[in-house]
Amino acid sequence: MRQIKARGKGVWSRMAQAVGSELGRGTKVAVGISGGADSVVLAEAILRSGGEPILLHFNPRWRGRVGDRDALWVKAWGKRRGLRVVVGRAHKPGRTGEGEARELRWDFFRKAMRRIGVKQLWLAQQADDQAETVLMQLLRGAGVDGMAGMTVRSKLSGVDVVRPLLGFTRKEVRDAAREEGLSWREDKTNEDEKGWRSRVRHKVLPYLSKAYGREVRGALCRAAEIFAGEKEYWEKELGRVSTRPDVREWRKKDVAWQRRAIRMWLGMRNHRGATFAEVEGVRKYVVMGKSSGWQFKGGRVVRSKNKLFWIKEMGRIAHAGQS
Repeated sequence: MRQIKARGKGVWSRMAQAVGSELGRGTKVAVGISGGADSVVLAEAILRSGGEPILLHFNPRWRGRVGDRDALWVKAWGKRRGLRVVVGRAHKPGRTGEGEARELRWDFFRKAMRRIGVKQLWLAQQADDQAETVLMQLLRGAGVDGMAGMTVRSKLSGVDVVRPLLGFTRKEVRDAAREEGLSWREDKTNEDEKGWRSRVRHKVLPYLSKAYGREVRGALCRAAEIFAGEKEYWEKELGRVSTRPDVREWRKKDVAWQRRAIRMWLGMRNHRGATFAEVEGVRKYVVMGKSSGWQFKGGRVVRSKNKLFWIKEMGRIAHAGQS
């Protein structure tokens, strides 16, 4: 990822170059689009770079008619450019938790991508999103993986994800949209401070910048780069982690190795971003021989005959290949 630095006019050309460098001409990709400036710029840049974006829009049904109008706007925007638009919506109206909403959106993305036959999902997160994510992960004690933030290319829940705008700030993305005369929809829920991310964006980060006497978003993004390197190192150091690890072998390792291995193992079970308490809870089974289970959302970790197991359903040990 490129460091954030001040730029003059002409940010669109640099942004289009960043998108084009990740895209093969004629490549058909899915693009998560809300109608906001970030996703509109990304979809436009892909189209102008010779790609074939298929627009995926999910309506969480938080905002009633406003959300419905967003979907109609995205459909019209895509139609003017001759693009296919796939729209999904939550089964019931009303605000859900941020985690639940994210799961619903990802479930829609995965199903839509299988149906239309594309393997890459392009998302428009930028540097400000990265800074918010890193700070939120730090505060929840997520460790190296969480502090590594997002990368330009990653694999999440079996989906190849591309985020080419991570090197640009939110302001730069909007400047690029204005340069090219692009219109977009403003999501008023971004101003709603009921959500944790919105409070971080509008209250926590500005307060930290004021108290520190300098902008902290760039520092958080640089920290993400450092931790991404740490994450890459540990993945090579650990190699392949067994689906049913032997605690007798793990006890011989240093604490840092144990914690990292537990995070990786939990990630294999689709529990990513484990908190410090969760990792230490599992580590007790390794170093102290605890036999009771540690409950997670979607599963439970138990020790049996010196092996760790992930139980997906109560009373049944998941097969080695299951998540």
